[in-house]
Amino acid sequence: MNMRRIGEAVSENYSSFTKGQRLLAEYITDRCDKASFMTSFELASVTGVSQSTVVRFASALGYDGYSEFQQALQEELKYRLSALERFELINDVPSDEDAVSSIAAVDSLNIKKNATPLAVEALKGLVTRLMLSSKVYVYGQGIAAAASVYISHYLKILLPNVSCVNLAGVDTLTAAAGIDSGDMLLCIGFPVHQDGTFRLMEYAKSREACIATISESDTTGIAALADVSLVCECGDMGVGGSLAPAISMCCSVVFMLARYDESSRKKIKSAEDAAHFVR
Repeated sequence: MNMRRIGEAVSENYSSFTKGQRLLAEYITDRCDKASFMTSFELASVTGVSQSTVVRFASALGYDGYSEFQQALQEELKYRLSALERFELINDVPSDEDAVSSIAAVDSLNIKKNATPLAVEALKGLVTRLMLSSKVYVYGQGIAAAASVYISHYLKILLPNVSCVNLAGVDTLTAAAGIDSGDMLLCIGFPVHQDGTFRLMEYAKSREACIATISESDTTGIAALADVSLVCECGDMGVGGSLAPAISMCCSVVFMLARYDESSRKKIKSAEDAAHFVR
């Protein structure tokens, strides 16, 4: 199912909740950070309701079981954590070495998620669409601008017509004003997704362009607008999460383009030779 934000689900169903369900609703609203990682038994114990009430509560919100409900809670947490709160997640780590090790471990885990069979199939789908597109517009929201610049650098070598919206020097809609049917908008973004990102995507959709996204879930708002959706976790450690998994995914896109297209490999070699040219 397309997992809605927890707050939306609670608001829509609150009037029909039982007394126990209202206790649960209040707890997860106020203590989402705690509830996100509790088992159904633990959540039942802390709120004073039965475990079956917790399971029925998840069902009443429209989730297929407690596991999906808990996943939605964890997604909600990403939207609620401020940069400072993300930083404070590692305050209890005993040493600087342990803190850096924890961030590296989370990055490593999230990068490995990029290599699951489903993730690889999604990558192949994106690469195919890229090769078929007349022009590719790349946009990275917020900190993801770094990922958009990175992948745009290589796409400009491999593909005939690529524009990095972030480097255009004008507002996003002006930068993408020429997008049309047969083109692609590749949008990279992580929580919280901004209105400007949605406007850009909706404009591209109105022009009948293909839309591809790289975001933290295939149920995010921007993914819902996409023809091709890739999932990449940015993590909760550090200040604003890490772009390492997103950069790794962009690297995979470039590699697969070169793998499938002999002319792309020649273009990469030519670019490398040019970079080492000596007068």
